[in-house]
Parts: sequence; C-alpha cells; structure tokens
Amino acid sequence: MPAETTSRDEVERLLRVFSYEVRQGGFAQLLFNMRGENLAAMEDMLIAVGAPRAQDFYVRAIREALADRDAYRELLSDWHSAAAVNLRSSLQLLSVEYLTGGPSLEREAQGWFS
Repeated sequence: MPAETTSRDEVERLLRVFSYEVRQGGFAQLLFNMRGENLAAMEDMLIAVGAPRAQDFYVRAIREALADRDAYRELLSDWHSAAAVNLRSSLQLLSVEYLTGGPSLEREAQGWFS
C-alpha cells in the first residue's frame, strides 16, 4: 500500500484501528482482530503518517508472531488457546514497552489526528 496510491480515508481508518487496538489490548489484540489481513498495509500506513517508533514496534510484534507460526495460527483461531499463551505474553510485554516509553502514535502522527 504505497502512500501515494492509498486514499486518505484508508490511511485514517488504519490509523484509528492501530491506535484503538493497541491502546485497548496491545499488539496481541491488534493482531487477533486483524485476523492476518492488511498486515503490510498497516506497516505502510505507519510509514506514510511518519510514525517510525510505532512502525518499529509493529514490525517487532509481527516478527514475534511469525517466529512461532503455530502459536500465531492458534492465536488467530482462538484468543484463549493455551498454545498461544507464550505468544500473547510476549506481545503483552512488547505492548507495555511501547505504551510506557517514547512518543505515542498520536504524537508521532499528530498531523493525522484532528
């Protein structure tokens, strides 16, 4: 989803999704609710809005999920799956790190929030 070919509405929609999901439940919730869809589009949006810190943490979350594809598939199919406990825990630690240090997404992409 190169920024020049993406509508502003789609960028804003993905921005709202990222902001809400990560603040409400962290990267595990974001990945669960995305159901494996629009992963690249989400990263492209973070680049387009000028949010390098958010993009770095997002990429770290994706890498963490893909490091154990079986656990990731379990997470996507059943939030409460025992097989996904370690992945959820790892993503939760990453979420806490993201949410408690450095600039927020709203600050990084302040021109996109009204």
